[in-house]
Amino acid sequence: MRQKVFVIGVLLAIGLTGVLLIRGTVLRDAAVQTDPSLLGTLWPEPRPLTGFLLSDHRGQAFAEEQFKGQWSLVFFGYTSCPDICPITMAILGHLVSQMQEQQLTVPRVFMVSLDPERDDADKLGQYVGYFGNDLTGLRGSPDQLDNLARQMGAVYERSTPDEQGNYDIAHSASVFVVDPLGRLYAALSPPHEVSAMVSKLVAIQRHFERG
Repeated sequence: MRQKVFVIGVLLAIGLTGVLLIRGTVLRDAAVQTDPSLLGTLWPEPRPLTGFLLSDHRGQAFAEEQFKGQWSLVFFGYTSCPDICPITMAILGHLVSQMQEQQLTVPRVFMVSLDPERDDADKLGQYVGYFGNDLTGLRGSPDQLDNLARQMGAVYERSTPDEQGNYDIAHSASVFVVDPLGRLYAALSPPHEVSAMVSKLVAIQRHFERG
């Protein structure tokens, strides 16, 4: 009986070792074929973004088709945010300017408001416009925001309003990269820095072009 258990144990160990070796080989080969700077940045499998309907700060409808045909950067925030949002939006505005100066493929930049109750179209438009003329604000109903945020993996939570009705919204600071096919392709995690983001975006675009 003991011999039988030992044999089974050996077989399981051999099988597990084989699985680990195969997995290690796959990961190693993937790391060799992929730009090392993109490890942990590219989405494991590009994810189509579907079934949502927002509107931009100009009042135009914005659905999945509007993501297609060009690279896009998407940030979830709100105009009353005291720190993360203005810092990130300023960085994204500088990123657009730098990529234009270097004659690179410039992505569109979108800020999706997590605070539709306070961020009407005018307020949102003025806010994003402060950081650059090419930036666009998006807003929608809570259900539509939840829909898109869930598809992108963005998390947020509104605090309980105080006696004056004021509240904050805790949210992720990642910037999501949408490819010209309208798919979630990568995510840029904080801390953000303009030149580093430009380099990563160029690498991401090259990876996309290689198929």
